[in-house]
Amino acid sequence: MLFCSDKSFLFCFLCLSTSFSDSSVSVYFKRKTNLYFRREIAVIPDYVLSLTECAMKCVCKNKCVSFFYNHLDFCCQLGGKTYVSFADSSTDPWKYYERQMTNVASFKLVSMSSEWNPPHHSPSYAVDDQVLNTLNGAKCACTQNDFTPWMVIDLENTFDVNYVTLFNRIDTLGERLQQVTVYLGEDSGSFSVTCGTFTGPGENAEVIHIVCNKPATGRFVKIQMNNFQRNRYLTLCEIRILV
Repeated sequence: MLFCSDKSFLFCFLCLSTSFSDSSVSVYFKRKTNLYFRREIAVIPDYVLSLTECAMKCVCKNKCVSFFYNHLDFCCQLGGKTYVSFADSSTDPWKYYERQMTNVASFKLVSMSSEWNPPHHSPSYAVDDQVLNTLNGAKCACTQNDFTPWMVIDLENTFDVNYVTLFNRIDTLGERLQQVTVYLGEDSGSFSVTCGTFTGPGENAEVIHIVCNKPATGRFVKIQMNNFQRNRYLTLCEIRILV
């Protein structure tokens, strides 16, 4: 059984039956309106009958947490890159939907391997619930050129993490973000669980969802860049931990 609403909130309930067991999955999507998002136009979308069918495709696809839907042409895009946009795209028929979950990283304590040009790139900018288009990556958290730069967020409680969203630098040098791994741990000195990775290289204003391998439980989340080339600056304009 599947039901979806065409409003900002989208509810999908999918009953699954396999040869091993009977199970059900409840999934909520929400049309994101606090920021504008644009899709990778090089990807060919699928034709669907409705928003419901597009949501169904995402529910049934492994590690799908978001999609674009065109309500005029009945098109659905699950793959491709996602970018945050600062142009008013309210009239664009392509609307962005994402899993409705709770961001537990907001305004939590963040530590970094180092800090570039303080206070313009303080760690707190990574969890201030703002994604800003600024010159020189200002008001984005940024490390110095460390060997393996990292950021650690203390969630203050232990959570089952579903996915981690990284907002790359907006203006330039987005390609620096590569070979990123997200770890989880019960204390700030030990990260025994690997959520997932992003190979990259990233692009300017790219929004990256790293969907955790299950189980992924921890209080501390570490984002580390294992890029052993030059320009090993880890710059993130926002980090969201979704549970």
